[in-house]
Amino acid sequence: MDLAARPESDESNDPVSTSPVRSTTGSRVLFVSGRHLVGDAIRVALESRGLEMVTLPAAETGQEPVSRQRLAGWRVGAALVVGDFLSAQQRESVMRLPHLPLPWLLLVEEPGDPRWIDLVEAGASSVVPSSVGLDDLVRMLDDLSVGRPVAWPGREELEQQWRRLREEQEEVQQRMLSLSPRERSVLALLHDGLSVREVAELTGVREGTVRSQVKAVLRKLAVSSQLAAVAQYDRWLQQAERA
Repeated sequence: MDLAARPESDESNDPVSTSPVRSTTGSRVLFVSGRHLVGDAIRVALESRGLEMVTLPAAETGQEPVSRQRLAGWRVGAALVVGDFLSAQQRESVMRLPHLPLPWLLLVEEPGDPRWIDLVEAGASSVVPSSVGLDDLVRMLDDLSVGRPVAWPGREELEQQWRRLREEQEEVQQRMLSLSPRERSVLALLHDGLSVREVAELTGVREGTVRSQVKAVLRKLAVSSQLAAVAQYDRWLQQAERA
């Protein structure tokens, strides 16, 4: 992620550079990340700017919710969630954050990805791209910690985009589920690059039978070509990987 990898400028060789922004509040921030190498790099970078990062304990990423009492004990003013690498259990834990008096930011590689809509609807104060500057991220966390709102330009448009994409994904899912196991198997082989003749030889059926199955696939997927069916199957596989 760019945020963690971006080096500091050499101020001695750059007469126009300014000192890096440091936290003005010394805030304590609850930190949630599912990939320790990336998470550690971001956490260390923020700590170098005066923020105190409190990592969500491993036990709290399971089925036990974070309680108000424990949150009060941690004395955190805001949370930062690195969304791209969250495990399923960590997502469940993050979904519980809205039930606590804690504003939080969602830091992700691709803010336009519709998989984030559930976390946003769960109460994220803003979605921030991982390309954000470290100075800006420090300011945002400082603002949240003292109760100042964080600007989120284009939120309505982004949420509408998410909903459209999610509707499209759900439609693709339903169409794939409408295929019989045999039809889905044939489509998978076509996706792997086999021709209709090769599919027939591999499965031990007549070529005409495979062609009939392909026609059924095109009809159920509402596409007009084998290439379009393969492309839709590829999108479906990518959705499954991201889920």
